[in-house]
Amino acid sequence: MPSKEYRQRLIEELVETEFISTQSELAEHLAARGVKVTQATISRDVNELRLVRLPAGNGQHRYRSTPLAAQEDVLGELKQRFRLFVRDLKRGENIIVINTDEGHAVGIAYVIDKLDRDEIIGSLAGQNTIMVVTRSSGEAEKVLHELEALLE
Repeated sequence: MPSKEYRQRLIEELVETEFISTQSELAEHLAARGVKVTQATISRDVNELRLVRLPAGNGQHRYRSTPLAAQEDVLGELKQRFRLFVRDLKRGENIIVINTDEGHAVGIAYVIDKLDRDEIIGSLAGQNTIMVVTRSSGEAEKVLHELEALLE
């Protein structure tokens, strides 16, 4: 049985070279290369590798990795993803909750984590919900307004 590191390197290679739009397609590509895995393993790998499903035209999506370096890249990517996939923003004290289209929360949270913001402690993502924790409610209010501006 191949190691987790090997499997994840193979997944990264596959999403860059093949058109893969679902986890089951990813499992098929892995199986064709002799790596048989469960759906749960694929799901964990997708989350750990911070793979995101990006629009590929004609209503299709594909998995890609998200290498972001400069803060300008991060802000541009965040703005694009917010416009495409974010449906609602709410705040409660020092927590901001972001609702996204199904399957896009992890990718958006990854980009939020790449922001170089001292007031953001961290984020936690599910399938369509992100929880962003800030240091104070005042900072949450400020960050919420900035995130709302990305939707305009």
